Amino acid sequence: MITAGVSRRYAKAIFGLAVDTGAEETIGRELQSFSDLVAGSPLGAVLNNPTYPLATRKNVLTQVTRALQSSPLLVRFVSLLLAHRRLNSLTDIARQYKTLLNQAKGRIEARVLGATPLDPKTLDRVRAKLEQISRKEVLLQSETDPELIAGLVIELEAKTYDGSVRAYLEALTDRIEHGN
Repeated sequence: MITAGVSRRYAKAIFGLAVDTGAEETIGRELQSFSDLVAGSPLGAVLNNPTYPLATRKNVLTQVTRALQSSPLLVRFVSLLLAHRRLNSLTDIARQYKTLLNQAKGRIEARVLGATPLDPKTLDRVRAKLEQISRKEVLLQSETDPELIAGLVIELEAKTYDGSVRAYLEALTDRIEHGN
């Protein structure tokens, strides 16, 4: 496994090349798709297995990227990772790339958890409020957690806003137990 710093340098390198060709969104999607395909799959096990000759692994990589119709930039990049035994860090590199892309485009990611699935109208209101707070475009991911009972938990820029009934009940229990 490589360090976050090395992963970030690889992400910056491919991001810079993607920006130069105006394909940063496309490369981001391809990088994420390829990362998802390789992560924890038999394909990833083969490509990361040094007992197979490098030429064989490159041939497999070439066939897969050809079948996926990957861009030449992505093919060269993952080939470089394979040659330098860094392909096992593709998930971290893809994550770093996504962060760079979102920063460049003025976007941030947020996550909202509800006890039940949120309707599109509610999600739009939450997104609008988060965009007002952050002054950035918000890419909102919605999830459900029945243990919340009711209310919402929102994660935005490493901050958590917990307005769930579960959190309220936990705080109430704590105050009762400690006499506050």
